[in-house]
Amino acid sequence: MLLLGLGSTASWSAEQTWCVFDPLNAQGEIGHSLEDIRLFALQQQVKIKIKSFKHEKDAIQAFDKKQCSGLVASNFNTHRYNRFMSSTGAIGLIPNNRVIATILKLLNHPQVKKSMVGADYEVLGMIPVGTAYMMTDTTQINKVSHLKNKTISILANNPPQLALVHSVGARPVYVDFSNAVDVFKQKKADVLVAPIYRILPYQLKKEFGQNTQVVNFPVSYFAISIIIRQDAYPKGFGHKMRGWFVSNSSALTAQAIQWDNHLPAYNWADIPHNEVHVYEAIVTKVRNRYVASGYYDGFMVELIRLLRCLDEPKAIECRQ
Repeated sequence: MLLLGLGSTASWSAEQTWCVFDPLNAQGEIGHSLEDIRLFALQQQVKIKIKSFKHEKDAIQAFDKKQCSGLVASNFNTHRYNRFMSSTGAIGLIPNNRVIATILKLLNHPQVKKSMVGADYEVLGMIPVGTAYMMTDTTQINKVSHLKNKTISILANNPPQLALVHSVGARPVYVDFSNAVDVFKQKKADVLVAPIYRILPYQLKKEFGQNTQVVNFPVSYFAISIIIRQDAYPKGFGHKMRGWFVSNSSALTAQAIQWDNHLPAYNWADIPHNEVHVYEAIVTKVRNRYVASGYYDGFMVELIRLLRCLDEPKAIECRQ
């Protein structure tokens, strides 16, 4: 069995606290995965105490104040702890759950592993949530040009998202995970960018308007990263924990696939084939700018590009 096969640490009894932001609340699938992870850590003689936060910024602040030795938060907002894994949230980079499944399987590959460990922080793994798409309350947005002067929801302190909005002539509306849907519902934003799981609880056309649609073009990939202060844990703990993610990669990804598949077909809107290329060219240009500046990790971006091209060889950047 996996729990036994990876072995355990001989004598490590200190309880460690993790500051956790769970956008689905503790009863959701992310909470269930964290419980499995906690039990596996216990097999390694490390006791994990979960401290949940409703708002992600509060979890991050508590981690920074060293109230916790572990942080569970979005790949978008963990950039300063590990640029490599946070780059999975790069705009337009990961188009589907198949690619993220392969990334999880590679977490303990020697070339990947060295990017998971920094001077102070170490990444244990990632829980996939799904691709973020644009949702609008009108059928009149199916071209890039239609986004001009529209308001689009983005996260604060995310320069690439802001650059993408500006590149299509739109205006940003800053949101966080707790208020994004409400901002859209109150018509303070013309376009909501969110993973499918976030909008599944709603009857879209009933609650947001009959013309509400989800544009079938991936904007970015949302996942929950698990980061620790490595000096608080026994040697080899990170490697063993990443082994859990490698072994459970298919099950973790299956949940994200299930969320995407649960959105009824009539809520999706395809965009013209030629517009897909326009979108891809724009997001690729912006993403490359932030690889060059060092905001995104070049190795991770290239690794995912190679995996994507194996999965989707007709993508515009795969034909260059």
